Amino acid sequence: MKKYSNLEKNGYIKFLAPAKLNLFLKIINKRADGFHNLQSIFQNINLYDEIYIKLRDDGKVNLQNTAIQIPKELDLGYKAAKILLAGTKIGADIVIDKNIPVGSGLGGGSSDAATILMALNSLGSINFKKNKLMKLGLNLGADVPFFIFGKNAWVEGVGEKLSPVDTPESTFFICIPDLSISTQSIFNSFELTKPSIPLKIATYFDAESYDLAKNDLEGTVIKKHKEIATLLSWLKNFGFARMSGSGSSVFIKVKDENEARLVDDDKGKPKNIKSFIVKGLSTHPFNYC
Repeated sequence: MKKYSNLEKNGYIKFLAPAKLNLFLKIINKRADGFHNLQSIFQNINLYDEIYIKLRDDGKVNLQNTAIQIPKELDLGYKAAKILLAGTKIGADIVIDKNIPVGSGLGGGSSDAATILMALNSLGSINFKKNKLMKLGLNLGADVPFFIFGKNAWVEGVGEKLSPVDTPESTFFICIPDLSISTQSIFNSFELTKPSIPLKIATYFDAESYDLAKNDLEGTVIKKHKEIATLLSWLKNFGFARMSGSGSSVFIKVKDENEARLVDDDKGKPKNIKSFIVKGLSTHPFNYC
């Protein structure tokens, strides 16, 4: 039994915040505001942070995050709660039990913020429409709207332009070294020699079938972190290995869990890595909470 499971006996309600994979990542160009336009497919997966919430009637927001030792005022989950509850007398006690590694490129912090927005919107009977929640989420981070969107998505812009996309049921083997990578530092170091030609959805799925869909940030990350190069090199022995987002996670698609376990048991596996066997989700689990 997990440490925080008893919270539910004390009036807390548990919500699941899923991780996501970037099935590919293409950088199109750099914008005047310094951000980059990109293309990707975001895939929800069944690796979750668990979020426990209990409403208060005094307007205070208390947040405990089990993995991040930073002031709560800087935590995305805390910011999400404060933004949503501003102007109300509703408060909340929130505990985030982290399972998604920090700085892994799996969107854990953004997912936590999105789940807190959706959960408080429901629990507090605030009843904002999904589009309004997504706009609030974009103020917190480019990936937050995706998790509120609720479906796997073809993603463009800085991450705010979302179109639903059906992805095949898949099992993934994910490896994460003992390394946290700053997304901002990677984008700041990324050099785009010329604007890229945008892909179309059909073009992506054709490239995926031939293992050609890649992550444009891999070269930048490898220059800074040799551990990622080592991990990619090893994992390519078993399939088309890619990095998710700005790293540090690297993944392959596998036939099933048995195949993933064979990879995990390989004697050549680099040391000091966490590994996960996950399945893709078709919808965000908040739909079922």
